[in-house]
Amino acid sequence: MNSAVSAPLDEDQLSDSRSAFFRLLGLFVVLGAALAAMAYFLVDLSITTQRGNIALLQQENGKLDAQIKEIASLESDIKTLHQRQKAVETLEAVRNLPVRMLSGMVQTTPKTVFLTKLAQVGTRLTISGVARSNDEVAHLLRNLDALPTHFAHPELVETVASWGSPNSKELRNALTFSIGVDLVKADEELQGQPAAASDKPAQ
Repeated sequence: MNSAVSAPLDEDQLSDSRSAFFRLLGLFVVLGAALAAMAYFLVDLSITTQRGNIALLQQENGKLDAQIKEIASLESDIKTLHQRQKAVETLEAVRNLPVRMLSGMVQTTPKTVFLTKLAQVGTRLTISGVARSNDEVAHLLRNLDALPTHFAHPELVETVASWGSPNSKELRNALTFSIGVDLVKADEELQGQPAAASDKPAQ
């Protein structure tokens, strides 16, 4: 009789266990789904945040690229302005060169020396004239060498005896000479010392 009573009890316990198991299983399924949904939400939020950061970085990079282009354009404009300024200064120096040349010739030419021709090729000046002696030609060379702000590297090209007529006292036994010298621009600085001029002209 005891076995007949215990059988229904076992079935009830088994049924209660199954119900508890299914309840726990349903709870785990719900919790798992909730956790999965939460994980998906967090991942999606992270991805959205990263995309926003990437978009912001791209926007900032675009601004930086525009600024870099603007700076490059400004540098190009500055370089162009410097080139134009240099060209204007060069033209100004070239324009003032004849005035400086004539001023220097007035300062350096001895009173007893007569200039007959000035020929300029670039910054190289050839001076032709007449002097009474080699000493006067050497004096002119020394004067040119002593004015480094106007002339550089004076050198004697040639001297030729020019016999005047017996009635011409000043030009009798005179020398025609040719001197080469470099013209110095107003904005140039001398590089080193000018070459020493020859004080022994060829006869």
